[in-house]
Amino acid sequence: MLSQLVTKLITGEAGVFLARMKRVVALYVVMAVFALGMAMSLLLALFVYLAQIFGPLPAALGFAGVFLVLVILTYIAVIIARRPPKKRADDRLQRDIASIAGVAAVSNLPLILGTVKRKKGLLILPMVAAGGWGVWRAIAAYKRDGRYH
Repeated sequence: MLSQLVTKLITGEAGVFLARMKRVVALYVVMAVFALGMAMSLLLALFVYLAQIFGPLPAALGFAGVFLVLVILTYIAVIIARRPPKKRADDRLQRDIASIAGVAAVSNLPLILGTVKRKKGLLILPMVAAGGWGVWRAIAAYKRDGRYH
C-alpha cells in the first residue's frame, strides 16, 4: 500500500488515491464497530448460559479471571513489541546461529560416532571433564551450605 502511495505521488494522482483510502478506512471502522457489537453479544450470551449453569457470581468471577489473564498476556505482548528493533534483530540472529549450529552438529554426528567407534580413547577426555565438573559442583555446594568446617 505504501508503494502505491509513492507511485501515486510521483504520477500526481495522490489526491484520488487518498480519497479512496479515506472511504476504505471509514468502511473498515464501520465493520470494526459491527464486529465489536457481535463480540459483545456473544460474550453476553455466554455469560447468561454460564450464569444459568453455575450461578451469576461464579460466572462473573470466571469472566473477570479470564479477562485478567487476557490483559496480562496483552501486556506481555506489548513489552515484547516495544523492544528496540536492534535487540529483536540480535535475538533473531542468535536464534539463527543456534539453529545453524544445531544442524551442523547433527549432520556431522555420523562422522563423529564412526570415529568414536574406532577410537574408544576419545571418550576418556569428555568423561573426565564431566566427572571433574560434577565433583567441583558438589564441593562448591558443600562449602556454600557451610558444612565444610
